[in-house]
Amino acid sequence: MSRNIFLISFLLFFSAAKFWSQQENSLVKSDSLTLQDCINIALQKNPQIKIAEGNYEFSTSSLTETRSTLFPQVLFQTGLTRNGGTTFIGPIVREGYYNNFFYGVQAQQLVFDFGKSYTRVSASADLKYASEQDLISTKQNLILSTETAFFNYLQAKRINDVSLEVLKQAQEHLKQAEAFYKVGKVAKFDVLKAQTDVANAKVNLISSENNIRISKLQLENILNQKIPENVQLKDNLEVNQDSIGLETAVETSLHNRPEVISSRFRVDASKELLTSAWMANLPLISATAGYNWRTYAIDVPFQNSWNVGLNLSIPIFQGFALDAGIDQARANLKTAQASDEELNQSVKLDVQQQYSSLEEAKERIEATRSLVSQSEETLKLAEGRYNQGVGSAVEITDARVTVYNARTSYIQSLYDYQVAYARLKRAMGVLK
Repeated sequence: MSRNIFLISFLLFFSAAKFWSQQENSLVKSDSLTLQDCINIALQKNPQIKIAEGNYEFSTSSLTETRSTLFPQVLFQTGLTRNGGTTFIGPIVREGYYNNFFYGVQAQQLVFDFGKSYTRVSASADLKYASEQDLISTKQNLILSTETAFFNYLQAKRINDVSLEVLKQAQEHLKQAEAFYKVGKVAKFDVLKAQTDVANAKVNLISSENNIRISKLQLENILNQKIPENVQLKDNLEVNQDSIGLETAVETSLHNRPEVISSRFRVDASKELLTSAWMANLPLISATAGYNWRTYAIDVPFQNSWNVGLNLSIPIFQGFALDAGIDQARANLKTAQASDEELNQSVKLDVQQQYSSLEEAKERIEATRSLVSQSEETLKLAEGRYNQGVGSAVEITDARVTVYNARTSYIQSLYDYQVAYARLKRAMGVLK
């Protein structure tokens, strides 16, 4: 009896542990996912964020390390030294051995270095701020990738629905053509043409189903999270009516784009590092102090001593290392300034291209909506003519292909607009 109770308890514990483990590994807590849900999951699970966070933490630690030169440097020392050899006491030569025990505290404080340390600290702070903007940039890129994958997945599902509907229509037309053929109303050609249409519709369906699988895998890769089969993505195809001028969009990007802000910080850091490199030729003043205890035997009382000093260091010749450091800092500044200028140009171009894409997608929505309406009306007329015996199977096929292409183009334009809108916000640096 006790053995059975133990076995049941073990199974219950194992099942509970497995359940909670799955809950921890999965951030999907409901049977539906919104776009914001996917963004939140990506920001928690995607390794790109962890890499950017690691770089930011490294730059923060580097700033702390650079600042440490401004604070006192305190060192505790202790040791044992055994000395031996020949010594002279007057004309007498003797061999002797003795020990030296010591311990103490030494401190050193930078007093003045003409601002060299402060400029390095300022440069390190700018690099930290640049790394912070890099982290924001990584988040915005990840949000954009999530939105793109999200809408691509929904687009693939909608196109698959259209493919299913076209297949059903083709199968219904095949039945009708076979019925007409049996009564001698149409020729064998119409049946063969209808069979070809069904085969083409099946091919399109296979392709659309594969697109669903691929787009889902891409979304799961970005989320770093499996999407359960029973989870549905909430569709949102609202066309944003907010209007923004191109000039305003460009100006906003130059103020908000994290890459631009990061580049400015790096230029400032390069200027400060150049100043610090030039200041390396100037003197350095530091203060030292210490307190020590020494003895020649462990059983003899330690004797204390102290020291206080002020040191002046003036670099005279360092094998041209200081000149080389200045040249390197100047070259880095030149590169940073050129990269900043190039980045500003590419950001402006990016905004202009995304703005144009958004306008084009908005116009395509209206055009394809009309195309869908017209093609569906044409299909109805073609089917009516065929039913009355005055139309042909070719007209049916052409009309159905036109409807399929029109519906597909309309769906693509709706999702292209969502992606273009997200890309424009990313180009402006305001995507959240």
